[in-house]
Amino acid sequence: MNWMLLIKVLLTLTYTTATYAQDTTVQRLKYSGYIKNLQSLNYAENFTHLTTGNLIHNRANLKWQPSGSIIAVMEFRNRLFWGEEVALTPGFASQLRNANEAADLSLNWINEEQMVLNTTIDRLYLLYDKVRWNVRVGRQRINWGIGTIWNPNDLFNTFNFLDFDYEERPGVDALRLQYFTGLMNHIELAISVGDESHEMISAAKYFINFANYDLQLIGGWFQRQPTMGVGWSGIIRESGFKGEVQYYFPRKDFQELINVSAEIDHVFENGWYVNIGGFFNSRGIKEPADLSTIATLEFSPKNLMPTKWNSIVGFTKEITPLFTGNTTIIYSPGSHLVMLLPTLSYNLSENLDFNLVWQSFFNKQDTGFDDMAHRIFIRIKWSF
Repeated sequence: MNWMLLIKVLLTLTYTTATYAQDTTVQRLKYSGYIKNLQSLNYAENFTHLTTGNLIHNRANLKWQPSGSIIAVMEFRNRLFWGEEVALTPGFASQLRNANEAADLSLNWINEEQMVLNTTIDRLYLLYDKVRWNVRVGRQRINWGIGTIWNPNDLFNTFNFLDFDYEERPGVDALRLQYFTGLMNHIELAISVGDESHEMISAAKYFINFANYDLQLIGGWFQRQPTMGVGWSGIIRESGFKGEVQYYFPRKDFQELINVSAEIDHVFENGWYVNIGGFFNSRGIKEPADLSTIATLEFSPKNLMPTKWNSIVGFTKEITPLFTGNTTIIYSPGSHLVMLLPTLSYNLSENLDFNLVWQSFFNKQDTGFDDMAHRIFIRIKWSF
């Protein structure tokens, strides 16, 4: 298939369907999206090795419903990167593709030393929804995760929690079938493919609500390795309690692995929201981590954090109805890695938002904790 021709058609649809979507006589075609401008500054200790980055990000979401039970979805994003971050990152354009996807539906219109213009289709699927059956085939997101930061149960499309600019999160080329045995209870089967046959993932999930707890049991194969997992979400007194466990069985070419996450959150009457949790990776490192360990981390269901033991504390406060602040602190005992992730968000108008995001990384040395790296992001987002 000529993907360049397909993407040209998509870009045309982005602008031509907007008019039709507003016409009350056409109710079956819906169009939405946003445009974002993201400016970034990366620096080391004492504002040395300054690097700037620039990104204009446009997303288009198209949904067509020809009948009550069939929906076709196509979503894509156009991103223009330029500046020092592009020039100083070897193979920058090649890193934009999602490794979970079997077909390459990405095109670099411009791929220069200091500028890259990329279009990527990250949702392209058909949905059949009828009474108890829900069938979805194509590029989609299969979200089996329950936790806020770490999701061991999310076998199909792990996301990078540091990538705050990708709210939709990655998708995967897959077939998913759901059969509802009750109002909430259901059985789910999913199969995804990758570039190679050994990248195939096939798993089943049984979801049930029992004693006011949402419970899920998962079993299947992750890239030729058998795996089983369990997840839960409920309430202890007035606080939320949720967690996930995923175990990978030892096999000829694979080592035993277990990932465990758990967290408690609570909303206080004065508007504070607090989240406390932890994550265990049985094959994670225990020695001090350097910046390259974080920078080169390839997130996958088996590798949600490079460190063995990890803890998280998050605070969110609605200062005014339009202004919100939150801070997340991640600490890894043993490796003594610290991540400080504060964010300020302000709603400028009904469809216009402003965000200031700071990401700082520290590790422990003989003289105490030293800076590893810092990132500052300023983002303006207009939704339509």
